[in-house]
Amino acid sequence: MKQTFFLFLFSILTFSTLLAHEGPGYKIRVKLDNYEAKELVIGFHYGDKQYVKDTAVLAADGYFTFEADTLFPPGVYLLVLKPDNNFIQILLDDKNQQFTVTTDVKDSVNKMRIKGSKDNELFYGYLQYLNEQRPLSDTLRAQLKRVRSNPSDSTKVAKQILDIDKAVKKAQNDLITQYSTYLAAKIVKAAVDPEPPDYQGEEKEVARKKYYWARAHFFDNMDIADPSLLRSPVLHNKVDQFITKVTPQHPDTVNAALDGIFEKLQGKYNNENYKYFLIHFLNYYAKSTIVGFDACYVHIAQEYYCKGQTNWTKKEDLEKICDNARRLEPILIGKIAPNITVMDRNNQPHTLWDVDADYTVLFFWATDCGHCKKAAPHMVEFAKKFGPQGVKVFAVCTGVVTAKEESNSPEKVNNECWKGLEEKEFSDELFYNMYDPYIRSRYKMLYDVQTTPQIFILNRNHEILMKRIGSEQLGEVMEQVMKFQEEKKRG
Repeated sequence: MKQTFFLFLFSILTFSTLLAHEGPGYKIRVKLDNYEAKELVIGFHYGDKQYVKDTAVLAADGYFTFEADTLFPPGVYLLVLKPDNNFIQILLDDKNQQFTVTTDVKDSVNKMRIKGSKDNELFYGYLQYLNEQRPLSDTLRAQLKRVRSNPSDSTKVAKQILDIDKAVKKAQNDLITQYSTYLAAKIVKAAVDPEPPDYQGEEKEVARKKYYWARAHFFDNMDIADPSLLRSPVLHNKVDQFITKVTPQHPDTVNAALDGIFEKLQGKYNNENYKYFLIHFLNYYAKSTIVGFDACYVHIAQEYYCKGQTNWTKKEDLEKICDNARRLEPILIGKIAPNITVMDRNNQPHTLWDVDADYTVLFFWATDCGHCKKAAPHMVEFAKKFGPQGVKVFAVCTGVVTAKEESNSPEKVNNECWKGLEEKEFSDELFYNMYDPYIRSRYKMLYDVQTTPQIFILNRNHEILMKRIGSEQLGEVMEQVMKFQEEKKRG
C-alpha cells in the first residue's frame, strides 16, 4: 500500500488531542528491502490531511526504530519513504504499539510481514487476499467479454466471477464480524456501503426509496465519533461526501444534515471529532462561493459557537465569528431586506421599500472601483432589457465624507458620484441613482458592503431572492428568478 504523502510540519498543529497518550509507550521496528535512504519518517492521517510525527535513522542491524515512553493516539499511520514521499500504511491501536514491520518497498503489500500486531496482521492479510483474487477476477471478466456470444461458456465464466465475489465478500464479513473491536475491521467496514432492501415497483419510485434509505443509513457501518477513524483516510471523506454530495444542496437541508452529524458527536464537548468537524464546516462555509451558503456558516456559528458549545475557541476568535454571523444573518436569502433611506442628486430622501416594482435590484458601486467600471456596461444593458419587465435598479454610490480630508465635502462626494454616473451611463431614466455621504442609513453595516460592486435581487415584498451576483451573470440569473417565481405562483 504505497501512496504519495505531502509533508506538513508537525509543529503547525494546534490540536491538543494530537498529543501522545499515556501508556507503556511505542516501539515500532521497521526493516525495508530496496530502500536506499538512511532516514524514515512516520506520520499520520488527520481528517483530510497528513502530518509528520517522528523520524528514525537506519541502525547497524538494518532496522529503523521509532520509540518513546508514550503511546500514539490510535489510527492509521504512515511510513513515509524518501525521496518521493510515497508511504506505507500501518495501524496503531490504543494498547499495543510494540511490533516489527518487514517488507519490500517495491511490493509493500504482498511482501508485508508483521510480528507482534494482530491489527496489522489482519489488515495486511485481508489486503493480500484481495491482491490474490484481483488478477483472477480481471482475467475472468476479460474472458467473459470474449465469450458473450456463447451462452454456455458465458454462463460458466459468469458463475466463476460470482464465486470470487462471494468469497471476497465472505472474507470481508468474517473480518468485520470476528474482529469487530480491531481497527482493521473498523476500516474495512467503514468502506462498505450499507445495502438497501430489495424494493419492488416502478423504476423511479424504487430509485427514490433507495436514495432515501441510503441517506438514512449512510453511517450504519461506522461510528463517526470514534477518534481512531479521524486518524484514517475514511472518516473525513465519508462525512464530507454525505454533506456536500448526498444531501440535497439547499442551505436548510444542509443545516439539518449538519445538525444530525453534530448530534452524533455531541455529549462530550471535548470529543475531538466534534471539534474537528465543527471547525472544518465553519471554515468550509466561510469560504464557500456558492450563493446562499453563507446561511450554513451563520447556522453553525449561531447554534454552536455563539451558544457556548465550543469551549476550545479563543475569546477573540469567538467574538469575530459571532460578529460575522450577526452581520450576515439579516441579509441571508429569504430574509426581508433592511430598509434604507438615501439621497438623490438633489439631496432629496428616497426609501428602498418605496420603490414600486415587481423586482428591485439593489446595486452598490464606487467611483474608484475598477470592478464597478467593468460592471457598468452589463448593468446598463440589464436595466434597458428588464426595466420594461417590471425590474428597477436602485443604485447607491458608496462615496463618503471623510473626517481626515476636509476637501472631501458632501458637495465633492456628490460631484464625484454624479460624474461617475455620467461616465458609466447610469442615467436617471434607467436607474434610481442615490448616495449617502455620511452613511446615515448604515447601509454598509446592514448589507455588509465591504467591497464593491454588490448586487441583491429583491421581490415586491422586499424579500432577498439572490445576492452577490456578478454583473455579467445578472441577466441570466434574473430570468431564472422570474421564471421560478412565476412557477411558484402557479403552484
